[in-house]
Amino acid sequence: MATDLPPLPPLTREQRLITVGLMAALAVAALDSTVVGTAMPTIIGQLGGLSEYAWVFSAYLLASTTTVPLYAKLADIHGRKPVFLIGLALFVAGSALCGLASSMWMLIAFRTVQGLGAGAVQPISFTIAGDIFEPRQRARMQGFFSGVWGVAAIIGPAIGGLITSTVGWPWVFELNIPVGLLAAAIIGLRLHERLERRSHAIDWAGAALLSGSVVLLLLAVSEGGQLFGWVSAPFAAMLLGAVALFWLFARHSRAVAEPLVDLDLLSVPIIRAGLMIGTLAGIVMFGLTTFVPPLVQGVQGGTAVEAGAVVAAMSIGWPVGSVIAGRLLHRVGARPFVLLGSLLILLGSVAVTQATVHPSLGFETVAVAVVGLGMGFSSTVLLIMVQGAVPWQRRATATGLVQFSRTIGGSVGVGVMGGILAAFVGTASSAILDPIGRAQLSPAQLAAGRDALESGLVVVYWLMAAAAAAALLMAIRTMPEARLGEAASALADATEPAAGERA
Repeated sequence: MATDLPPLPPLTREQRLITVGLMAALAVAALDSTVVGTAMPTIIGQLGGLSEYAWVFSAYLLASTTTVPLYAKLADIHGRKPVFLIGLALFVAGSALCGLASSMWMLIAFRTVQGLGAGAVQPISFTIAGDIFEPRQRARMQGFFSGVWGVAAIIGPAIGGLITSTVGWPWVFELNIPVGLLAAAIIGLRLHERLERRSHAIDWAGAALLSGSVVLLLLAVSEGGQLFGWVSAPFAAMLLGAVALFWLFARHSRAVAEPLVDLDLLSVPIIRAGLMIGTLAGIVMFGLTTFVPPLVQGVQGGTAVEAGAVVAAMSIGWPVGSVIAGRLLHRVGARPFVLLGSLLILLGSVAVTQATVHPSLGFETVAVAVVGLGMGFSSTVLLIMVQGAVPWQRRATATGLVQFSRTIGGSVGVGVMGGILAAFVGTASSAILDPIGRAQLSPAQLAAGRDALESGLVVVYWLMAAAAAAALLMAIRTMPEARLGEAASALADATEPAAGERA
């Protein structure tokens, strides 16, 4: 019985130190995503290139998303530490170079280097956490790791604004260097792994096919629809190319001995459910962080700080849900938490659709916090259960798939919703969102622009609510009954080392 389980042992000194190192690594990745947005208006003012603004974020996203499966596979073959340190080194080097950029295109290139490193930092950090803690400890510690993102979301914009207005925007990127070096030193010195030495072959062909498919898909939804039109031949060709490359990747993966992504993992019920629910939840998560600020700033005339505070509510609710779920998971089981989390995501998303009817920062903040609470319940539990469903040799791949599915869902969803919003607003959107540009508009232009923006956002918010409803339906239909410590998959064989044995 779950109630008869022995008490958890205290954390060892090694576990505490490694946890500090992982949190430092996650902190630089989380802070980078929040402080850069605050600094971008100043960067554009000094470097120019407003037309390249989106590519500062798109280049980072493409690089970090497409490399996750490859890093995960390498971590399963060569161990977590070398892959983590290489990724962190690329991230720190990219940060240093970003601070030296003298043009927007240089900044875009160096952000790509950052993204190449970020593709390893987050999934391998969670994989290491899955290695060094036994399942019940892992469940409780995930709340602390989620809290890193919450703190970053709260203090990131303020730090970005302070640094930009005092020592200058380059230090927004240079700030990553000392924290990254600290994380590298701790993990390099304290994490010890014992690997099973045997020959492996990296599936480079599979990596190329999957990366090509993802790049085409993300480019199609983020740029293709707006550049060529959503019903144009070039847009359709990009989508067909993405589908064709993924089909080739799937066929190739079935034919090779060591594929980049073992498709047999999809036969495990908890993994299959986790990926489907995570993809749909990613649409809501990325959608809220992208499209709530335009409501606050553009429609309601609020400030960037107010918009950031509303979005930060998600990162406050998330660790709360993670901590509660982590403490009760072994008693309650996974399915109730995933169902509750999915329901809260839906309720919060539906509440956001009413934000234009009941404009209030307090109402919007609560709605976004409810979504974050739901994400803490469902996403954290799914990650823990997926990690427990596979042996050590496949844990990084499984963890990477969870991160990959959520990012892909969010990226594609944001691209589609962004195209819909652009169709409603047209070229007036930048002026409405910019306080300086907004002041130069006539009252009639401002009112018309705000009405168009509000109409587009209503459609976008209902699409997010539909994705949340689909996630809840998927959870009801596919989420199996599972508890910590149970053999959740036939892939979890008896040769798996005990918790912490490889660390």
